[in-house]
Amino acid sequence: MLFSRLNILLPLSLSTTSAKILSRQEAQQLNSTSFDYIILGGGTAGLVLANRLSSDPNTTVLVVEAGDFERNNPNVTATTALGLAKNTDVDWQYVSAPQIYGGNHSLIWSAGKGLGGSSLINGMTYIRPASSQIDLWPSLGLDLNWTELLTASKKSEHFQPPSADLTVLGAAYQSIAHGFTGPLDTCYSKHITRGTIHQIFNDTFKAVGIPPRHEFNDGDLRGYGVQAVTQDSKADVREDAARAYYYPVMSRPNLAVLVNTTATRIVWSQQNAPDGSVVASAAEIISPTGKTSNITAKREIILSAGAIRSPVILEYSGIGNPKILKTYSIPVKVPLPAVGENFQDQTVMAATGLHTLPRNYTGLPGFVAHVSLHDLFGAETAAFYNATAAKLRGYAKTIASQNGGASNATVQEHLLKTQLDLLYKSNTPTAEIVPVVLLNFAGAAFWPLQPFSRGSVHLNSTNATFSPAIDAKFFQFDVDGALAVASARWSRKLIFTEPFSGIMNASTISPSFDLVPANATDEVWLDWIKTSSGYAPNFHHLGTCAMLPRESGGVVDNDFKVYGTKNVRVVDLSVIPLQVAGHSTSLLYGVAEWAAEKILKS
Repeated sequence: MLFSRLNILLPLSLSTTSAKILSRQEAQQLNSTSFDYIILGGGTAGLVLANRLSSDPNTTVLVVEAGDFERNNPNVTATTALGLAKNTDVDWQYVSAPQIYGGNHSLIWSAGKGLGGSSLINGMTYIRPASSQIDLWPSLGLDLNWTELLTASKKSEHFQPPSADLTVLGAAYQSIAHGFTGPLDTCYSKHITRGTIHQIFNDTFKAVGIPPRHEFNDGDLRGYGVQAVTQDSKADVREDAARAYYYPVMSRPNLAVLVNTTATRIVWSQQNAPDGSVVASAAEIISPTGKTSNITAKREIILSAGAIRSPVILEYSGIGNPKILKTYSIPVKVPLPAVGENFQDQTVMAATGLHTLPRNYTGLPGFVAHVSLHDLFGAETAAFYNATAAKLRGYAKTIASQNGGASNATVQEHLLKTQLDLLYKSNTPTAEIVPVVLLNFAGAAFWPLQPFSRGSVHLNSTNATFSPAIDAKFFQFDVDGALAVASARWSRKLIFTEPFSGIMNASTISPSFDLVPANATDEVWLDWIKTSSGYAPNFHHLGTCAMLPRESGGVVDNDFKVYGTKNVRVVDLSVIPLQVAGHSTSLLYGVAEWAAEKILKS
């Protein structure tokens, strides 16, 4: 039987890190193979679900992944450097449409391609969102709140407490904020930058009013400290989703994985459910040899292909904006114009220069700070809030005019107002600041955390394997420019504050005072950001299959079910409706655990 054979061959594939290549006969056999659950996408969320659902030996689970096994890929497993797997075969390297409001740049969007998804290539940071953000979700129509998310996240986590030498650097923790028995290893990396640099950073942040923080995973983020990471500190390897959730259970006879296999669309039953919802019967896949096959789903199909690919699979399956689907001659199964809308990501920039320290520094940038709206704007915070609040109606009308009928301006204004009020009325982080000393460079990377502009991801061809059309609409609204400028000003001020300034070669700092003077206007700063800063996406993209009420631009309900379908769910970052502080992988592990519990109870 092919199902058993896949599991027998799997360990052999892992030993050589080469994928199982299906023969024509095996591809034909797939047409008669069925599974209870078919998960399209073997990334972070997909592997959490595969593990939890296959824990029932009477339930069969198949994961379909476009990438390969990467268990022994040194670019993935390395813990002493970041970004080694980006721009390799493990990275989709999507290209966006020109950002017409952001300097007309076409940007590269990295996303993980391989068993483990983006957990293979990310910065490994493990910081959950602010509790204030998650506790807002029920007011938007979601079931999930901070207490439930924390419980689910702790179920996922196996925290490895820091050694004494790391504690000296600020790597303290609160036991109540961590799980200690889950599959996902987290820790404070032993490879963070050592020496006096920690004290220099610490004293500088204190000087600008940012207090030290010894725990970032308890829901309160404002402050400066050491960030936890997804690493196995004992084995000294990256802890990606496959290492945590798949490899330990890969011998389960009821769990199969197809790698180097592209999921293209959902095949529907000819008979709808009694309530009129459409019923998924199979998943269409393309094997490494180019053979198209249908695999039968006896219970459900779950999309976990990420915020860029999941909405496109839905569109190729006939779920989406009818106008877009008809352009590509795709029959409409469920008119759901919110599919692919609400795309959100953050923009990363940096203020850098050469340092004057007597040696070059190595190590991971393990230190981080989160600053609030009041930190960025000081005495001008109320004025900024009032000016922005007055523009929200206009922003909302623009979003509604661009989203193909996904939601109206009233709904969008409510969402934007909710977002703005939270930043103004609490210490919810508005920007993340990462101080860095590496080799002979020093400075601060930074990114505003809460964009107000809304973009989209849609299919781009009748060929389902083509890259989608991505448009984040970065800087469409001037509030996003103002937040970027405030973050940039604040970051340059940081590196010109003692004792940080004492290690900087002032003449090498970018942006220079010749290009952006000390009294530069917002317009000058924004011109530098759009044209000279080399800003990039943060790869925290989400929102394109939002979990919201349908009339609010939702694609899935609180059970992760796609509206208008009987047995299709989406579980990945595409369901998160609004950007959050922290880092998206840590959020996703908790959300996926929460989803698994719901599915197991259904």
